[in-house]
Amino acid sequence: MKVSFALALVLAFGSASAAESILVVGKLITNEPMAYVPDDCPENSICMRSWWRSVIKVDETIQGPSLTGRVEAAVMQHTGLNERYRKSVRLFVLRPIEDPKERARLRVDYYLDGMSEPHQVFCLAQKPADIGLELDRTYVSGEGDNSTYCFELPTTGDLR
Repeated sequence: MKVSFALALVLAFGSASAAESILVVGKLITNEPMAYVPDDCPENSICMRSWWRSVIKVDETIQGPSLTGRVEAAVMQHTGLNERYRKSVRLFVLRPIEDPKERARLRVDYYLDGMSEPHQVFCLAQKPADIGLELDRTYVSGEGDNSTYCFELPTTGDLR
């Protein structure tokens, strides 16, 4: 089931090149501005994005070279991410920074090309309808008595 769910998330990131991308599951530990990187904003302009350093605690590599532990990546963004948002497990799309000058300038080895919204999947041996849950989607793995029924955690108001 974990691989199927991860594959579904991979498909959601169609814009990232599969040949270059490294897909990992983990948590965002820190997200802070790179004060040491000069602003690329033209003089007398208002720019809404700047370079931020994200530290990801990698739990598992889904695709690409295996990464473990803490990985640092650069991302262009407008503002910081709140702590609650950072704590969620999610899929990250990383791309190696090939240019040595750019790696030295940003002081990281990867670009953070994307990250999924947080998802949590629950799996039971019973059909959700048999225990009173009415869900839009249930993913079934196995057959007969060996079936497992998995579903995303509904948000408040989605349970009927």
